[in-house]
Amino acid sequence: MFDPKNKLAALALSAGYAADQVIENLDLNLPSGTITAVIGANGAGKSSLLKALARKIKTSNGAVLLDGVSINELSRQELDLKIGLLGAMPAARSNETVFELVARSAMSSQEISRVSPRLNQEIQVILERTGLTQLSKKKLGELSSGSRQVALIAAALVKNPEVLLLDEPTNSLDYSHQLQVINLLSSLKRERGMTIVAVVHDLNLAARFADKVVILKDGKIVDQGTAKEVITPNNLAAAFHILARVIEDPVGKTPLVVPIRQLD
Repeated sequence: MFDPKNKLAALALSAGYAADQVIENLDLNLPSGTITAVIGANGAGKSSLLKALARKIKTSNGAVLLDGVSINELSRQELDLKIGLLGAMPAARSNETVFELVARSAMSSQEISRVSPRLNQEIQVILERTGLTQLSKKKLGELSSGSRQVALIAAALVKNPEVLLLDEPTNSLDYSHQLQVINLLSSLKRERGMTIVAVVHDLNLAARFADKVVILKDGKIVDQGTAKEVITPNNLAAAFHILARVIEDPVGKTPLVVPIRQLD
């Protein structure tokens, strides 16, 4: 039964690519206005889960519900406006400016060919909110990896989605830029009530910023709940095949993973 507290839900979801089924009989509830971190070893199905939630790969069984309605009942344009998938945006071009990237994403979503005064104002608001105003005329190829990642997020936000799906938004970023991205996502949750799902490799980072953590293995959920509930030595052994200690982070009072060794 649909719970109105959940913005997005997967019910007995199985999905994949042609004959290769990656997600198997998965149930997942994503409450409105929360951040969910999806963690798991390489090949666990994390990216495929995001694509299935955004109807980017074929579903063989089950359903994805947005506000209680199957996403299959929405047109592609309606769905793209409601669910923003970072990997589904127009590819970034190193010779275009930050403004041009965000404008191109906005025009694509609205199916228009020029930036109107109203749209220009919307773009300026997004650039200011993401701290990119001073970089708006910079080419993407001239930006640091952190600023480029924020520009990509801005291009997703200009569509004003209700749900934002991010595949490794902090990958390859230094600590400063990781915090920049995480602080931005946390602000979007508070200010817009946005529902955010992010695939994250850094377990300690996931534990600090996510309201909910989902652990995947072989396309199935090992466990889901708060970080304290699911980031445990037993779950880490099952999902990552490692022996680890889990202690309390002295700053965030969240789980802190200390890897010891691989398991035989």
